[in-house]
Amino acid sequence: MDFSWWTWWGLVAVMLIGLGLIGRAAVIAVRRDGIGRARAERGTSARWFWSGIGVLVVAGALLVVWVIALDS
Repeated sequence: MDFSWWTWWGLVAVMLIGLGLIGRAAVIAVRRDGIGRARAERGTSARWFWSGIGVLVVAGALLVVWVIALDS
């Protein structure tokens, strides 16, 4: 299998989407509770946080599979 920039940038875009979801959760949590007490994994921001974690896990798994395919 050959390296593809399209695949690489697609994975990077998906990971940036995941980071954006986690960032959105942080903004919601800080607005609601303040910086010192913000909990992104609970409350109204939880769905954004866990969706971001899920997207990053899936993108990471795809990255691992892609690297293994490139290596073989």
